[in-house]
Order: sequence, then C-alpha cells, then structure tokens
Amino acid sequence: MAILSIIASRRLWLLGAVATRLGAQQPAPIQQAKDTATHDSTPATLIGHVVDSAGVGVNGAEIKLMKSDHVLAISGDSGEFRMAGLPPGTVVFNVRRIGYEAASFTAVLKPGKTHRTNFPLTATALALPTVAVSDTQTNSHWLDQFNARKFNGHGTFITRAEIVKRGARTGIDVIRGVPGVRILPSRNGMTNRVTMSRTTNRACPPTMYLHGLPYSGTMDDFTADEIEAVELYVGVSEIPPEYDRNEKGICGVIVVWTRDPRAASKNPQGANQ
Repeated sequence: MAILSIIASRRLWLLGAVATRLGAQQPAPIQQAKDTATHDSTPATLIGHVVDSAGVGVNGAEIKLMKSDHVLAISGDSGEFRMAGLPPGTVVFNVRRIGYEAASFTAVLKPGKTHRTNFPLTATALALPTVAVSDTQTNSHWLDQFNARKFNGHGTFITRAEIVKRGARTGIDVIRGVPGVRILPSRNGMTNRVTMSRTTNRACPPTMYLHGLPYSGTMDDFTADEIEAVELYVGVSEIPPEYDRNEKGICGVIVVWTRDPRAASKNPQGANQ
C-alpha cells in the first residue's frame, strides 16, 4: 500500500507540474495577437507628385482626406508631397488646385509601409467674357464688369495696383482690413474663415464668385500674384442683383478676378488702376 501511495503522489505531482507549465505558456498567443494588432495599426507613409495631363508637376495643390477639412499636404514647386502618419487600409484623398478640376484618388496603404504614387489633375478653362470687336475696332476688356460696378460705387473694389501697394502675399492678405470683413483662423489652423457683417449681431460666410461664376472654394485658394482684382459686397444693400439671382438674402459676396495673361506678360506688376 505504501508503494501504491507513493506512485499516486508522484503522478499527481507530475500532472501539477505539467499544468503549471501549460498555464505559464498560455499568455503567449494573447501577447502575439496584441503584437499583431499593434503592427497592423502602424501608420503608413505616402510620397509622390501632383502632376498635370502632360506629367508636369503642379505646385500649390491641397491634399486632404475624404470628408475632412484638414490639409495633409500642399504640393511643392515640382508637385512633390509627403504625407506621414496615415491610417493603414483603403484611404480616399481629395486633391484640389485653382485652375484644375478637383479629383479624388483611392490608395490601399499597408501598415508601416512607404508607398509612392502620382495624383494627375486636369486643367480647367475658365470662361471669360467674349471679346467683341466693333466697327471702330474698340475691344472690350475682360474687366468691364468689374469697372462698371466700381463706377457705381456700391461695394469695395481692390485693383491690381492696390494689391501690389499693400504688399499682399496671399488671397487673405488682399481682403484683410476691409470694413465689415472678419478673418479668423479655422479649427485646423491651416486655413482661414472669412465672415461678413455690418453689425456685431449677425455674421455669415460670404458667397464666392470667380470671374462672375459661382465658386466653391475660398480666398485661401489664391496667392496675391494670381489676383488681378477683387469685389467685396458686405450686407444685402450692397450686393448687385446678378450675384443674388435666387434672392436668397445672402449677407455678403466676394468676386475674384485672376490675372489677365495678356497684361501679365507685358507688365508683371499689373496695370489695372
């Protein structure tokens, strides 16, 4: 009986030792799963160029994530960009640049990897007023609409000469200081928010026009060198009927006129007075 008791005790001890070893090894798969999850969430990096239809780099293009106002990158002089800290997986980017059609691109990013790509943009032709020639050979100027409204005196009108005199560098600089116009940094700190009001009770974002046509962008889309003239109308009483066609009662309007290539080639500083 003593021998049987010793054998049984030995077996129990061996079973306990095996169970202890198995228990010590149990967290290993859990830890491995944690390591895999951590690795799968490692941010990715995307580098490349924004190019036109001819493959030439496009500078100043803004790149954002779909449904986000945060600018991830702005393409450099040769169209180059680099975006780090991107979420792995399928990511949709929005790319926008004045003078080009806005475009969306989808990329599949792997955790911890660096990817390379190009974002091609298609140039858009802005519709300018038709140049008519009369019997006396007097050509109409593309800023006739601007000059006509300036003559009427309702609103604020900034010419190319005034832009140069101010030493403006950005589109926001061009309109800074106009009575009734308030400029605040946006939440992301990368762009600006413009509101208009003649009183402190009601302020609202202005409606944008480019060459007299509705424009969905903002003044942050332009550099001062790209602007020939700007019209600003603060308050309903100043807004011309052609800019409130639907009579929605908008509280302000900004009309941007970009540089005339013909004038720019002759006078880099601009001659519109």
